[in-house]
Amino acid sequence: MNRFRLSGILGLLWLGLGGCAYAVDLYPTGPTEDAAFVRFVNAGLEKLDISAKGSGASVELRAPNMATSFLPVTAGRDITGKLVSAGFDQDIALKASAGEFITVVASAGQEPPFSLSILREQPEDFTAVKASVAFYNMNARCASASVQVAGRKVFLFESIAQDTASRRLVNPVKLAVELVCDGAAVGSPLDMGRLEAGARYSIFLAPGDPAARFFFVMDEVANQ
Repeated sequence: MNRFRLSGILGLLWLGLGGCAYAVDLYPTGPTEDAAFVRFVNAGLEKLDISAKGSGASVELRAPNMATSFLPVTAGRDITGKLVSAGFDQDIALKASAGEFITVVASAGQEPPFSLSILREQPEDFTAVKASVAFYNMNARCASASVQVAGRKVFLFESIAQDTASRRLVNPVKLAVELVCDGAAVGSPLDMGRLEAGARYSIFLAPGDPAARFFFVMDEVANQ
């Protein structure tokens, strides 16, 4: 399984399409010591098309594939492109610092009709013995969101405001979590399976019905 490694990484996005794997070079990379990383997450109900400006490279995200891997890009250079979903489009223009991990979260077909969130991290919590879990709240209907262990009053995250995020280390155990909005559990538990030591995960609460827009992805870096 790929992990966050700052060397030996190519800027490739691997896609499962028709049972075959295709590599799409969205953005050029430079020396690994100057690398930064960007990924795209489709938090909407429709497919999301991502195209890089200049190269013409593109990728499509649709359920159940909600997120790309983290793609290495050259720190300090422009990261530009266009996102298209549900008849809406949005230009993006970013720059990343060396070692920075950027998550671009797009949601179409909810409220507002198209929303875009840019989440930035400078990870300092790498460990081989625990798992790292983040929670990103982008939902106006659950403006103070918490995440608890399913069936127990044990909170992984408490009172996370809209458009903010938190990350913590947890033991590598089998884990199911549930969303709590304003003190009440919402929707069905989210089964994350058995967490892997040294791995990183992201839980998202996307715009729309909170019970239906609560999901997670495993954080991975694209590799050969």
